[in-house]
Amino acid sequence: MSFIDFLAALGKDLPAVRKPRHKPNLNQKIMWSILAVIIYLVMSSVPLYGIQSTSFSNFLIEQVIFASTAGTLAQLGIGPIITAGLIMQILVGSKLINIDLGNEDDRAKFTEAQKGLAFIFILIEASLFGYVLTKSASISSVQIELATIITAQLVAATFFILLLDEMIQKGWGLGSGVSLFIFAGVMKIIFWYMFGIVTVSSQNLPIGFFPTLISLIASHGNLLSIIVNTTKPFEPDLVGLVSTIILIILIVYLTSINIQIPVTSQRLRGIRRTIPLNFLYVSSIPVIFVSVLGADIQLFASLSSYSNSTIASILNDIVNAFEFPPPNSKIPHSVYAVVLDPVGAVIYATVFITLGVLFGLIWVEVAGLDPATQAKQLVEAGIEIPGMRSNTKMIEAILSKYIYPLAFFSSLIVSAIAVGATFLGVYGTGVGILLAVTIAIQYYSLLAYERSIEMYPLLRRLVGE
Repeated sequence: MSFIDFLAALGKDLPAVRKPRHKPNLNQKIMWSILAVIIYLVMSSVPLYGIQSTSFSNFLIEQVIFASTAGTLAQLGIGPIITAGLIMQILVGSKLINIDLGNEDDRAKFTEAQKGLAFIFILIEASLFGYVLTKSASISSVQIELATIITAQLVAATFFILLLDEMIQKGWGLGSGVSLFIFAGVMKIIFWYMFGIVTVSSQNLPIGFFPTLISLIASHGNLLSIIVNTTKPFEPDLVGLVSTIILIILIVYLTSINIQIPVTSQRLRGIRRTIPLNFLYVSSIPVIFVSVLGADIQLFASLSSYSNSTIASILNDIVNAFEFPPPNSKIPHSVYAVVLDPVGAVIYATVFITLGVLFGLIWVEVAGLDPATQAKQLVEAGIEIPGMRSNTKMIEAILSKYIYPLAFFSSLIVSAIAVGATFLGVYGTGVGILLAVTIAIQYYSLLAYERSIEMYPLLRRLVGE
C-alpha cells in the first residue's frame, strides 16, 4: 500500500458528514453556513480546561491565517486543514503522486487522503501543544495527565472544525468552511479594533477606536493621541482605520482587473470570445505561504525553547522577520513602529516580499497554472487563438507572454500590499485584509450564481447540476 493509499484509507475510516439527499436551497445553505460560523466563534471563545491563556504566545499572523484564538478550543484553528491541503496540492501539481483530479474516483481518493493527512497533523500539533504547555525540568504524573487532557481537547475540537468544513463543502453550506472561518476571524479582529470596549492585558487586546474617541471627547482629552499610536501595542489609531478602508477599496479594484485573451472554439466556428486572466493571477496564495511558514517556525521555536536555548534563539530571530513589530514586543502596531525600528522594518519587508514572489512563481508551476498546462487544457477543450493553429506549443508560447509576468507582478503586488498595510497598522493586518476581501468577492460571485440557478431552473441543466 502506497502512502497516498494509506492516507485515503485513513480518511475513509474517520467519521464523516453525509451529503444531503436533496440539494438544499440557497436560504438553507446560508442558514447552515451561518450556523457553522457561530459554532466556530463560540469555540474560539471557550478556554481550554487546565491551562491559562498567558501560557500561549501571541503571534498575530498565525491567528489570522489559521483563524485560531490562543488558549481556546480553536487553538489550532484550521491550521492542520490548510497545511494538509497545501501539501496535497503541491504533491499532485508536481506529479509526485499520480492522481488525475479530472477523474471522479481519483478526486474522491484525493479528498479522503487530504482528510487523513489533516487528521495526522491534528494529532501531531495537538500533542506538541500539550507537551509545550506542561513541559518543565521534571515531569510528574500530574503533568502527564494534564498534557493528555489538553491534547484530547485539541484533537476533539480541531477534528470537529474539520467536520464543519466538510459539512459546508459537501453541499450543506456555501463555499468552504476554511474560507468562512478565516473571514469570520479577520472580521472579529477588525470589529474588536473598531468597537472593543474592554482591555484584556494578558493578550494585549485593544480598546476599540470609536469607544476611545468617544471617551476622549467626553473627557476633553487630547484627540491627537488617537491619530497615530505611539505607545501601546495593538491599540488602533486613525491612520490604521483610514488605511484599512483605502486598502479594501484598492484590493477590490485590483481584483476586478483582467487581461483578456481572444479565443475561438473549434465547435462553434465564427464565434469569438475572450478568456480573462486575473491581474492578481496568484491571488493571495503567496502571502498565505509566507505566513504559514512563519507560523510553523514559531511553533518549532516554542518547542525548542524547552530543549535547546541556542536553536530557540535562532528560530525566534527568524520569527521576528515574519511579523512586524516582532511578537511580544513593546512596539506599537502603527506607522510609528517604522520610526522606532527602521532596521526591523526593512528586514521584514525584504524577507516577506522576496519569499512572496518566490512562492508565487513556485505555485504557478505546481498548481497547474503554468502556460504548458493551461495550453493543454485549452486544446483539449477545443479552444484556439485566432490566427494560430490548434497546437499546444504555439498556444503555450503565447500564454507565456502573459502568465509569467502576471505571476511575478501579482506576487510582488500582494506581498507589497501586505507589508505596506502592516506598516500603516491596518485593522486585522495586511494579510488578513487581503484574505477577507478576496473571500468576500468569491462569496459575492457564489451567491450571484446560486441565486441565478434558483431563479432560472433551465440553467441548472445547462451547467450539469
